[in-house]
Formats: sequence, C-alpha cells, structure tokens
Amino acid sequence: MYSAGFATLSAISLVVLGDLRQRPVEAVAVMLIWGVVVLVWTPRSARLGPVLFFAALLRVILLFSPPTLSDDLYRYLWEGRVWLAGFNPFALAPDAAELAGVRDADWALVNHRGVPSVYPPLAQLLFVGLSGGGALLWKLAMGLCDLGSVYVLFARDVRAGWLWALLPLPVVETAGSGHLEGIGVLLLLVALSQPARVALWAAWAGAMIKLLPGVILLPLWLTARRPPAAGLGLVVASLLVSLPILGAGPAMFEGFGTYASSWSFNGSLYPLLSGFLGAGLARTLLIAVGLLITVGVWVRVRDPGRVAVWGLGAFVCLSPTVHPWYVLWVLAAGLYLGLRSWALLAALMPLAYLVLGTLDPATGRWEESGWVRWAIYLPFYAASGLEGWRRWSRPGPWPVH
Repeated sequence: MYSAGFATLSAISLVVLGDLRQRPVEAVAVMLIWGVVVLVWTPRSARLGPVLFFAALLRVILLFSPPTLSDDLYRYLWEGRVWLAGFNPFALAPDAAELAGVRDADWALVNHRGVPSVYPPLAQLLFVGLSGGGALLWKLAMGLCDLGSVYVLFARDVRAGWLWALLPLPVVETAGSGHLEGIGVLLLLVALSQPARVALWAAWAGAMIKLLPGVILLPLWLTARRPPAAGLGLVVASLLVSLPILGAGPAMFEGFGTYASSWSFNGSLYPLLSGFLGAGLARTLLIAVGLLITVGVWVRVRDPGRVAVWGLGAFVCLSPTVHPWYVLWVLAAGLYLGLRSWALLAALMPLAYLVLGTLDPATGRWEESGWVRWAIYLPFYAASGLEGWRRWSRPGPWPVH
C-alpha cells in the first residue's frame, strides 16, 4: 500500500498548490513522480475493498481542486445553460450576440468562444441535466463514473484496476478536471466486458457521448450476430437523440470541422510530418492512415478489445491534437488487455501541461517545447515496441496477467 499512501499525499499536494495553471512546473512534478511511484509499486494481488477505498479517496480530494488544468468543464456547463435558455449551441458560438443574456460570471472561462459545439447528442443531455449543479456536481459525477471503471478493470485484472485507481491521469482528468472521459471510458469498458446485447448499447451510448467508443461498434455487431431489427433500433435511437441539434442545419458540423482542420497540440507524429509536408498534407495523410488501420482491424480482427486498442491507439499516435485526457481511452483498453506500455504513456503525459507556463492569457496561445514530446513519446514507443514483440513472439491468446 506504499504507492496508495504516496498517491494520497500527492493528490493533497495538488489541492494545496491551488491554481495549477499558475504553477505548472510544480503540478507536473507532483503528477510525474506520483505516476512513476504507482508504476513501480504495483502489486500482483490486492483486495477490491482497499483499492476502491483509495480510488474514492483520491477522487474526493481532487473534487476540492479547481479545474484549472483545463477549461472544458466550463464549456460543458455553458452549453447546458444555452439549451435551457432555448438556444442551440451548435447554431450559436458562445460569443454570439444572441447569447448575451445567458452569460454569467463563468462565461469568461468558456473556451473557444468563437466556435460552436462539437459534442455529441448524449453529451448534450448530460450538459443540460448537470449544468444546474455547477462544477462540483459535474466533477462528482465524472469521479463516480471513474470508480466504475476501477471496478470493471479490477474484475478483469487486479493490476489493471490498481493502476487505474491510483495513476494520476484518470484521477486528475475526471474528478479533478471533470472531463467527459469519466462516463465515456466507463461505457467503453462495459462494452468490452459485458454480454453482446448490453455491450452493443454501451458502445453506442459511449459514441453518442464522445464518438471514440464507436470504433468497436461494428465488431460488436458482427460478433453478436444481431438481427437487422436491432440495427434499426440503433439508427432510430441515434436519430431521436440527435433531433434537438438538427435545427442548426449545416452549422452543426462547423465546430467539428474547425477542430479537425485547425487544432494541434502535443501530437507525436504530426509535428514531424508537418515540418516536411506542410500542415494540410500531414493532416490528410494521418487521417488516411488512421482510417486504413481502423478498417483493416475491422476486417481482420473480431475481438472488440483488440479492435479498441488498435483503433484508439491509432487515434492517440496519429492525431495532431492529443490532450492528456485523450490517453484515457486507450489506457483503459490497454489495461483491459494487460498491455502495460499505455500505463507508461499515461504516467508521462502530465508533462504536456508544462505548456501552461507559456500560455498568453490575452491571446490564448502557447509555445510547445520539442523536448517535452520526445520525453513523453520516445519511452512509450520503445516500451510499446518491446511489449508488442514479446506478445507476437508468444503463440496463443493474449494473457491479461
């Protein structure tokens, strides 16, 4: 339990630091050491009760840390208020004059105020349902969902549950920053661990919250051998939950188009390729490679867990934008299959927050340091390559222990 005690002290340290955006070096140092300690001291056996206790304790502690590492939570709350005020956040960006009456004291904290919404339909329903409770209720909800992920992973593999319970990235990004990954990852894990009927709908719900669980929908469908009527049910359900946003017309794709064509941060391959090929061609090439990998896995692999690792791993490795919380998706799938290299990436990913030390509050711009990407991705790619070689050199199914 040494690492559990150290993780608890580290979580308390983050709360004591206060506004982590103003103290990124100290915050990153705490999270980096915290993650390394948890990786080094991971037990082979443990009881569920103590694991859940420490997991809950860490997340309760982070509830009292303001979400300063990311401002996404304020965007969630804002879009919920926009719906309740009778407007469509896909049609109107936060800085639209029509929404002046919706603005409150937190409006200045809303990110990308010139860009309409990019979040799927079920996420919008969550925004509406939880917006009245403010940041604390939202963080509490995501932290509780994250405890569910601890339980599912522990049932699969004790060490996987331990790592998810104690690594800083899941704790900080759910109960600390309130990201949608809290509920999205739980639905992904339910889709990987439950019988076909439940799994299919869990994957669908996850895709309607953050899109990425949709990568395993087709393999789940094919392995479940569901009748056509079930597919019709998924289509009808998708249309029903999408009805409120359809009123935005073509504008409903504007936010996502801006994200896909313009944003970049902390990518591993994109900065290298864009330097040689230019930003536009590099994006196109990486999207094409990602699609080829996903389609190839769909054709050749039927195990949803392996499809998830390949598809979500391709997203993390190829995307021009890799915020730290994006790694939670493939971390969960990797731990579910017993792949430890993704845990190393998760432990190193807080280094990306060093960029906050260069943030200009007036323009919202920052300067990335090349050494940070090397420090994050080089050890991961080395460990991943070694782990992959060991896996493929051993015949038979992939063990989880």
